[in-house]
Amino acid sequence: MAYDPDWMNPANDRKTPYSDEELELFVDGFIESFEDEWDDLKLKFGELTARQQIKNGFIATDKNNLLNIEPDDEVH
Repeated sequence: MAYDPDWMNPANDRKTPYSDEELELFVDGFIESFEDEWDDLKLKFGELTARQQIKNGFIATDKNNLLNIEPDDEVH
């Protein structure tokens, strides 16, 4: 009998936004993977602003982030 790995089980889907710590890990991973792009961003915007722009990109793709949730009904 074959079992699916835990990450394929929908019950294990993340239900909360990425934490600041997770976002920082993602940014660090981006910097390691895309060193040339990182150097360009750093020169253009400065290190702190470049890191924040990368972080904003991850937030924009996080379907659980409150900024990306559309209400089902009218908001009061």
